[in-house]
Amino acid sequence: MALDLEEIDRSMSFHPSEATTISCGTVTIDPATQKMLLIWNKKLEIYQLPKGRKNIGEDMLSAAMRETYEETGVKATPLRLKIATRATPPSDHHHHLCSSADDTTTSTTSTKPKEALPESHKAGSKATTTTTNGNNGCTSATSSSSSSTPSPSPCEITEGRLSTEFLGCCRYPDPQSSTPATMKVVFYFVATADSTSRQGEGAQEEHEKLDTVWVASSEAAAMLRFRAEAEIVRKALEDARRSGYPMAG
Repeated sequence: MALDLEEIDRSMSFHPSEATTISCGTVTIDPATQKMLLIWNKKLEIYQLPKGRKNIGEDMLSAAMRETYEETGVKATPLRLKIATRATPPSDHHHHLCSSADDTTTSTTSTKPKEALPESHKAGSKATTTTTNGNNGCTSATSSSSSSTPSPSPCEITEGRLSTEFLGCCRYPDPQSSTPATMKVVFYFVATADSTSRQGEGAQEEHEKLDTVWVASSEAAAMLRFRAEAEIVRKALEDARRSGYPMAG
């Protein structure tokens, strides 16, 4: 399909670095106790997920772990889950055939109508089935006809592959910025920690008044003040269950 360059130009926007706050946080779980880590903001009297601004030169995953410790005193570690991602998979997996985002499915196998498939999957095929590939997690296409082999297409969404990619992000005007029109983008990662271990001192800033709380994972989403954070929690629990962790939620 040809790109609509005019539409891209109309919808594209520029946000300078000085007007963009990058923040990183975690959804930290303890599968052994079915608990999730939250913070109680005593100043605002709300429950939140731990998060904070990225340092210069720091990668986002490291920033998320550091901020979690600073705000809670809990030493969390990244948890590898089967997170659906648009990040590019390793080059040795690019030979697999992958569907477009419209054809990606969370089920193991599903048959698509021939007319609904991308052009690259139609040629010479009598019936095309999309299946989740166990090696790279991409949705691949296989043809029942041996007369023609479809040309490989790059993955748009990789599923079923364990990774520590970000779970999702929240975007909103930065309430702590004195610069007008500054936007905050918070990237969340899934982490794990022992809820029964003694927590460290952390490194909260003077203005922060935060208490660390471990709550039942099934109750966490309902306790959070912000709906977007509740959505992040629900996705984290769903991805954890899909990855073999029996988390309630």
